[in-house]
This record gives sequence, structure tokens and C-alpha cells, in this order.
Amino acid sequence: MEIGRVTNVYGQSLVRFGVQEEKLEHIAKPGVYVKMEITRGWTYAMVVSFNLLDELYRKSRIIEELEGYPEIRPTRNELVAMLVGFHDGRSFIRGVPELPKPGQKVYLATAEELSRLTSNGEIKIGKLSQSPEVPYTLSLNMLCSRHFAVLAMTGAGKSNTVAVILGEISQKFPYARVLVIDTHNEYIPMAEASSNIRVISPAGRIAKLLEARYGIKPQPLEVPLWSLGLEEVAGILKLDPSRATKQIMYLRNAVQEARRQRYSHASTDDPIYYTPEELLEILEKTSARNKYDRSLDDLILKLEMLLENTELFYITRPRTSDKLYSSLSMEEPRKSLETYMGIYSALLSPGITLLSLGGLSSDIQTSTVATVLKSFWRIITASVLAGKPQPTLIIIEEAHNYVPQGKWSPAKEIIEKIAKEGRKFGIGLGIVSQRPRELSQTVLAQCGTLIALRTANPKDQEYILGSMEDVMQEMVQGLSGLMTGEALISGSAATIPGIVKVDNFTERFGYTLGGKDIDWNKAWTTPPEKLDLANYLLGTEEQEEQQKTTTIEDFLGKQ
Repeated sequence: MEIGRVTNVYGQSLVRFGVQEEKLEHIAKPGVYVKMEITRGWTYAMVVSFNLLDELYRKSRIIEELEGYPEIRPTRNELVAMLVGFHDGRSFIRGVPELPKPGQKVYLATAEELSRLTSNGEIKIGKLSQSPEVPYTLSLNMLCSRHFAVLAMTGAGKSNTVAVILGEISQKFPYARVLVIDTHNEYIPMAEASSNIRVISPAGRIAKLLEARYGIKPQPLEVPLWSLGLEEVAGILKLDPSRATKQIMYLRNAVQEARRQRYSHASTDDPIYYTPEELLEILEKTSARNKYDRSLDDLILKLEMLLENTELFYITRPRTSDKLYSSLSMEEPRKSLETYMGIYSALLSPGITLLSLGGLSSDIQTSTVATVLKSFWRIITASVLAGKPQPTLIIIEEAHNYVPQGKWSPAKEIIEKIAKEGRKFGIGLGIVSQRPRELSQTVLAQCGTLIALRTANPKDQEYILGSMEDVMQEMVQGLSGLMTGEALISGSAATIPGIVKVDNFTERFGYTLGGKDIDWNKAWTTPPEKLDLANYLLGTEEQEEQQKTTTIEDFLGKQ
């Protein structure tokens, strides 16, 4: 269907065209596609903005622009479209080898030809908002290898979008390796419906809460203190690197000495076994030699408080990994390295692993995530060097907590490293955040695919525009007008940029995610139920008993 004529071409990517009044209803919507004929085929463009002004005000200039085209009467309706690529008769190619010229006819792209462009990927995420009959898919290879970001304000549908991607992976790729950092325990219900989705969480109170709420018994998570690097240990002790430099110096020396008691060549961050009690003893001996240094006393107190925190027994009293270490009869450093591999290789088993950390404080979450991701990096890169790659996708919810812009975090260095170098080792990264401007620009700039749902804050829009390639100002400015569940998708995993209505996860897969908003109206009009919270408020000896009865096979995830 012919709808108008080109009036202006801006730079290499924007086209403005006049539209006949009777055709306006078919085209005056963001996300509609048009096409123009060029020498090598057809070039396609997506409508991104409108210029609908009073005709009397615009009349003289429009007549001048359209002079010589009698079939189009002077009109006040002008639209701006972004050129997205061209079709040469065989395939669609990103980029435009030839710009359309003023006066060229503009046609509405049909649903049939759009389907040929948008349905070639393996991950079906939804449908084009303005053409519901057209499915929209993403390339798995490009999504994982080039990284992606899911950005949105609260309540716009980012968790639903991630869940749809995970659901597609779970159904179509039985040997996928995906680790989801589930900061608020939103994705746990997915484990009920699929045998290749498993939940891992710290033993104790949090595990009991998850079991009571979802009826799922998580696999126990242990992140032994000796497997943490210096930055992660400093993080859980709440030592600020910019202020507690002396305490970190003492801690560094103590950690290194503890490791060298078993392996004399160990560095501070080498995963060589030691016990928390050994670390405490070394610090106390150091304190005895420095009686007047209050900072050392404060460091010892922080470590003692850490050892008494029952919720952190998965770090300070990892009984199952201690059993694994004791069961091995070999010399160091092999003994520690085999234990280390046994702990973290289990997380790399085929399937989707939900690392559920909801309920932990943010500093413990970041240190835990930093340790797990550094372990992943060591194991996966070693696998590649050994000729046996283990491609793994890591999705991080609330990513701004782990890799903030302009702030230090124990997890920041390793996440930025994965973003910059992970591709060559088969590590994909998915960043999910409701606060784009608080997210590391280094990480965001490495994301080759943008999935942006409604984002109203102008500073967030500006930050997205300045951080990502293949995103234009006209596209970003339209984010505030998206409906709930609509997303602007652009980048390497998408054949063409599009405004997409993401599938509703519950309707498509048949079960509901966690993390939904509380129904205040229902809660305040329904008589409250009696609550028994005794089992969930205290750290009890049951946590230790749970660790004692966990077999090494259960811990390693073997069925």
C-alpha cells in the first residue's frame, strides 16, 4: 500500500515523509514499518516520531517540498522513520547501501514480509505491537555471545521478559547452562514446572522460607571463606577500601599466611584451604604484637561477629565442603583445587540454575556473587584452554547493586571483565536493572542487544543513549510512551529493531512468577491470618544439622 512520499533525508539513518490524510490511520503509530525501493532492492524503516502540526502554519513549506507531486495534496501530516536495513531479494542486511531520495514513494510493509524478517531466531519473545500476527524472535547465538540488557522502570515487565527468555531456553535447549542471580527470589516458581531448572540457596532460614512459600527444597549453597578472594572477604567484613586501608593490609597478610600454612607458594587470592578459626588466630597473634592498634582490634571483632552470624554459616561453617576436603588424599595445592572444583563445578551442570539470594544483606549478596562468578571464570576459561568449552549464560537481576557506576563493589571487577572478555571464552551476560543510570557504563556499553521497556526518567533515557550503540535518540525518547509489557528491542540478536509486545509469561507457560506486588486492597479488606514466624526469625542449630546431614552427592547436585 502506497502511503506517501519522502520529503527529507537526515544523515544516514532518518527519513521524513508526508502521508496522505486517508492513509494516516495505518501509519501514525510508533513501530510501524515502511519500505522504499532502491537500486538493490527495498530499504526498510521503522516509524519513530511524528510531526503533525497546523496546516496553515506549515502550508507554504510543505507546498514547496511537495511541488511537482500533484497526486499528493498539501498535508500537515509528516512522520519520521529510522532506516533499519534493506532486502536484496535473497536476505535482509543491516545498514543501508543507498539512501532514498526526496520524492520517492513510501509503502507500508506487509505482515507477510515482516514475518520473514522477524521469525528467524530461536527465542520467541513476543509479537510486533502494531502487527500482532507477526512473531518476534531473537538469535540465541547473538543474544548470548554479544550480551544483552533488559532495562525498565519498576512494574514495566522486565522480570516477565527475562522469564520468557528462560522459558524458551528451558524448553528448546535441554543442555543449556544458565546461571541466574535471583536477587529477590522472583524466578523460583519456574523450578516447579521444569526438571532442568534447579534452585540453590544458602541453608538455614532462607531455605526454610523458600520451601514454605514455594514448596521447593533448594539445593544447599556453600561458599567457603577460603574460596573468597581478598576483596570478597573485605566486603563481607564491611571494610571500605577507600578508608580501611590499614585493616585491609592486616587482613591481606593474615589471609596469605593462612593459605601458606598448607601451600607455601600461595598468593592472597589463590583458592587454598584454611579455616576461619585459623584466620582469627593469626589476627590475634598480630594484635598481640601491636597492642595499641585499635584498628586491628576492630577487625578481629568484625571477624568474630561474622563467625557468630548463623545466616552466614554457608560461608564460615561449610561442613559439606569441609567433608569433601577431608575425604581427599592428595597433596596441596591439588587437594584444595579439587575441592574448589567440586564446589563450583556443580553450578555448571547443564540446566538453569537459580541462585536465590533474597533475604541476604546487599554486602553479603555482592560478595557471594563475586566469589561464584570468579569461580566460574576460572573454571570456564580453564575448560576452553583444555579444549572443552562450557558455554554459559549468566543473567544478573538488580545488576546496579553488583556493578554500580562510580562506586566500588566486590563483584564489579569480575562482571566488567566478563562483559569485556567473556565472549571469547563462551560466557554470555544478561544485565537486568530498573536503574540504568546507576549501572556501570562499561558493562552497558558491551551489551549488543537492548531490551528496553517503559523508562520514564529522562536521565535514564540519556544514560541508555550514551552507553549503547545502535540506539538513536528518537528511539529512546519513545520509551516513556510504551505500554506495560511493551519493549523496544534493538541490537545484534534482532534482525530488525522493533517495538514488541512481550508474551505474558503466565499465559504462555501456565504458572506465575514470584515477586509480584502485594494486593493492598485485598490485604486490607480481608481478616488477617494467624502467623507463626518462630521458625523463620531465628538462626537455629537446625541449620547446622541440615549441613551435617547433607551428603556430598546432594551438595554436588548429583541425583
